Amino acid sequence: MKRLAFLIVVVLLVSCEKDLMNMESLGSNVGIVGTWVENEYKGDTLFLQRSGQMDIEKYGFTINDDGTFLEHKNAGFCGTPPISYDRFDGTWEAVSDSLLDITVAYWGGVMTYQMRIVSLDVEELAIRYLYTEDRTNALRPK
Repeated sequence: MKRLAFLIVVVLLVSCEKDLMNMESLGSNVGIVGTWVENEYKGDTLFLQRSGQMDIEKYGFTINDDGTFLEHKNAGFCGTPPISYDRFDGTWEAVSDSLLDITVAYWGGVMTYQMRIVSLDVEELAIRYLYTEDRTNALRPK
């Protein structure tokens, strides 16, 4: 019984340590934790507003401090309005203070991408999504 209790404690400590390391990796961008709802696109940059909850008629996501990621996005393959939205569960991990690895479900399976934090303040977040070849280029010094 003591071994089982010890094992449970060790697993909990390791899990909490990973979450703490993830948050520390965000540095000054730790404020990204929370719920964000799409406001507008400017070029390839998406601007989102902090929100207390998802808007059922807009794209958005929630980044939780435990490493979970909830994305409110297109529920099917058709992107022609009116768009039906649904919530998809996933995870996030900080690659650096301004780059997140995202793994999340979607209507066709599971996808992975990176999210580049362009700017962040208390009420507004600007991001760029990086897919495939962009992911490699994002890690190269400019």
